[in-house]
Amino acid sequence: MQPFDPNGYRKRVLAEVAKRGGPDRSDAFELYDLPLDGAADLPDAAVAGRLDEVWGFWQRQRDHPKYRTLVAQLVDEHDRRSAPLRGAADRRAEAERVRAAREQRDAGRYEILDAAISRLVERYGGVPAEKVPGLEEIGALGGLSAGEVAARLRRHRVLPDPATPAPAPPVPSGLTTQRRAQITALLAEWSGLRDEFVPTLFALLGLGPADAHDVVEIRERADVLHGRARELPAGRLRAVLDELVVHVRDVLVAGGPLADAYARAVVEDVADALRPKVRAAILIEDRLLGPDYEFLADEGVRLGLDRAASEKVLADLAAEYGGGVGHAPPRPAPTPRRPAPAPPAPSNPVPAGGNRAWDAPLRAARAALRRGRPAEAARLAAQARDLDDGTVATQVRTVADEAQRLLDEAAALWREVAAARADRRYADAARVLAQLQRRAVDAPAPPGQPDLQTAIDEAQRALGGPAPAPVAPPPPVPAATPAAGAPPAPAPSARPAAPTAVTARQADGAVLVTWASPHSTADYRVSRQQPDGAWKVVGRTRATELEDGGAPRRTVPTYAVIAVVDGVASDEARSSAAPRAEAAPPVPVTPAPATRAPSGPPAAPPADFPAVTNVAMTSGRLTFDWPPEVTEVYVAARVAGPPRSPTDPTARSWKVTNTRYQIDGGAALPADLARPAHLAVAACRRGPDGTLFLAPDFAESAHVRLD
Repeated sequence: MQPFDPNGYRKRVLAEVAKRGGPDRSDAFELYDLPLDGAADLPDAAVAGRLDEVWGFWQRQRDHPKYRTLVAQLVDEHDRRSAPLRGAADRRAEAERVRAAREQRDAGRYEILDAAISRLVERYGGVPAEKVPGLEEIGALGGLSAGEVAARLRRHRVLPDPATPAPAPPVPSGLTTQRRAQITALLAEWSGLRDEFVPTLFALLGLGPADAHDVVEIRERADVLHGRARELPAGRLRAVLDELVVHVRDVLVAGGPLADAYARAVVEDVADALRPKVRAAILIEDRLLGPDYEFLADEGVRLGLDRAASEKVLADLAAEYGGGVGHAPPRPAPTPRRPAPAPPAPSNPVPAGGNRAWDAPLRAARAALRRGRPAEAARLAAQARDLDDGTVATQVRTVADEAQRLLDEAAALWREVAAARADRRYADAARVLAQLQRRAVDAPAPPGQPDLQTAIDEAQRALGGPAPAPVAPPPPVPAATPAAGAPPAPAPSARPAAPTAVTARQADGAVLVTWASPHSTADYRVSRQQPDGAWKVVGRTRATELEDGGAPRRTVPTYAVIAVVDGVASDEARSSAAPRAEAAPPVPVTPAPATRAPSGPPAAPPADFPAVTNVAMTSGRLTFDWPPEVTEVYVAARVAGPPRSPTDPTARSWKVTNTRYQIDGGAALPADLARPAHLAVAACRRGPDGTLFLAPDFAESAHVRLD
């Protein structure tokens, strides 16, 4: 037995165990760095010393930024996991069990590789040399090294090929590797802190690489993001956002070559992430077929591209490996030195309408993952694997692995629930149960624990007390506090009441989401519906409003709001369409200051709004006469005709302050504003509590046409 090497152990054991999903996918001999062969011959004293060394190393790693969660679990389970190793007889039995489990695991690791090799041998009479790098990447998906793949290939004939690889793409100029690494690390940390995936600086602003030249929009959104950072309390979340804003301004706001370089770098990063998956998908059929194509195109969008850019990356990668996309004819494969017994010709792939019995369960498995039902997803993925005709093994394995990862995570969360229930820490239990309800609602409870809903009900009862008074049908403002002497409120139910009167409308270049709530104290999670129908969390707050600075331009999407009370989430409430009425009453267009009570009604709007007059275009600037006591106005621009109202969702609008107006000699127009356009200006006023109110309509003198 070799001496214990802490640094080597961290790289060989902790890194691999974390990559596989946790200690439940490992074994005691690996976790304690003990040799499997000759385990029964090791002295008990030497084994006990190794167990103590490893346990001490775990204790020292409890604050490690990457492995602290893993080692905390290992420390908690040390007694159970080390017990089979302390005696020679128990160690021998455990070694036999682990050896059999490892052999079974290795067989699963080679399953996809062996299937790919068999298809190639069947088709070409051997393995073409040009396909070997693709086989290495397929092996890597199963955790195999290049050496293990090469050892497997020695069983088959490798056919030489003179083709030379394409030169590596040039490194983007103007953006250092160190800066890209800093940006990537900050985005990863921000994603973890916010519990939402933000892949790029463009995505942080709600834009894409195609918007790299839209400097005006980038600057406006960067300013909104900077304002959001100023509103955050001091802490790591604010520090990370501050650093990201600096990179946004240095890289994107300046525009020019640096923004172009970053946009190219984003595309290249996505291509690097998709390259092994594309190669694996077209390895056999020389083309990227429908299900693989849709899956990888969606993955490109998730990583920060728009749909068109993602599809272009896939087409380029497929061509790079001599294939095509969809059902277009692939590039002819080299034919020299092929063996005489010709297999089916490359131009005769599996028909699109062939055996696709796996398609329905695979789609259903992905849908189950999106709904937070990993157990259902695992069952459906197993059905798809049984029906696989050899074309979707990689996709099925990806879905199955993700389902298993979520189930393993759920098992860890259930252990936290069990410990919290045992210690009667019901607030902690409710918090973890809410995570289970969101991520793995169908994960089975461990023995001795109630089902999920029963556990939630128990935590709610333990955290009980008077609930908020019942609320009448959804009012436009939060429910009032009950009068003295009112009868006691009913006992809390399993779920808190959902928010009501959810609205969303454009304000200050962002979208302001407001809602009413029956809860005096609650956390609210706000999500935005993406164009593809998926939902993205945009923020969490304890107020009854939230400003979404990353919302799409010119349209108001649908939002969903969920109230979380004592760790238990309510049903979601969704917003209606943005208001279109031309004679709507004055409405607040920015959030109230934090000093205002979160559930209180907005301040009373001003009684009147003076008209903006003498609107004209002067030397490329929008000029007008400022009404008395008005220091802020809203400008709306619409191509199809005059803006219908200051809140017209079909118009593009922005705020102008008197100070900025005086500095610029008028109101500057966005550089990308389409022409001809109709412009209109509306006055704004502040309420007593600082809330900004917008006039309900434009004055007749406040319009001008821009040709």
